[in-house]
Amino acid sequence: MNKATKEKIEELKAKHPEGIYQGEIGFNDPDNVFHTVEFIYRKPTTADIEAHVKAGQKNPIVANLNLVQSLIIDPEPGPVINSIRDYPGAYGRFVEEAINPFFGANVAIKTTKL
Repeated sequence: MNKATKEKIEELKAKHPEGIYQGEIGFNDPDNVFHTVEFIYRKPTTADIEAHVKAGQKNPIVANLNLVQSLIIDPEPGPVINSIRDYPGAYGRFVEEAINPFFGANVAIKTTKL
């Protein structure tokens, strides 16, 4: 990921005063090659998690991917999603460890408020 400049971070903070965070998803592919994807995401809202739960009743994998995509604010979410789309365990774990704690889960996560 291109590291966001201080100016970009300040711009994103102004657009999302509820909070922005740097996220990272690291995973091995089937060839045991390690990949790391970094991005900045906004704090999820109750509406985000409600939509996620509703969609999860039909397809939990798609629900997790859609939730991550809806929260990414930098870089554009398309390339990030394309790089993780085939690895549902990776983005599912991100939802469990980074997103669920906003709603009262008690897990250890790696996330940094910017």
